[in-house]
Amino acid sequence: MLSSGKRSLSKEDIKTADKDEKETLLEHDSDYDEEMLFTRPSTSNKEEKVDNKMDSVKLQIQEVTDIMRDNVQKVMDRGDRLEDLQDASDRLNMAGNEFREAARRAQRKAWLQNVKSRIIIISITVTIVLFIVVSIVVKYA
Repeated sequence: MLSSGKRSLSKEDIKTADKDEKETLLEHDSDYDEEMLFTRPSTSNKEEKVDNKMDSVKLQIQEVTDIMRDNVQKVMDRGDRLEDLQDASDRLNMAGNEFREAARRAQRKAWLQNVKSRIIIISITVTIVLFIVVSIVVKYA
């Protein structure tokens, strides 16, 4: 026989139990919980005591159900917020890519203007130098 805390279980009990039941039977000592749930001030009528226990269990089940509904709602809200965050992240990523492309185009345009202005300055300088050289050659020729 296996024992866990205050309980004793036979091998047959463990074999026939479902997986969840095995975990509950082997790992969870619910004596304290059961005492807390089912001990109420004594009444003169046993039927009322059973009804009180049933009402107590029903009330606790209702509380757990409400908590689980709240938890499910919170998980759904979190999922919605994560989706919104993902959408915002995608939009920012696209805007970043567009900005990067616009910056590259502006950089190329500025480089091209710089090259054009240098070519113009060099051509003007070469023209002036040629004009001076030609005027000197014509003057002495």
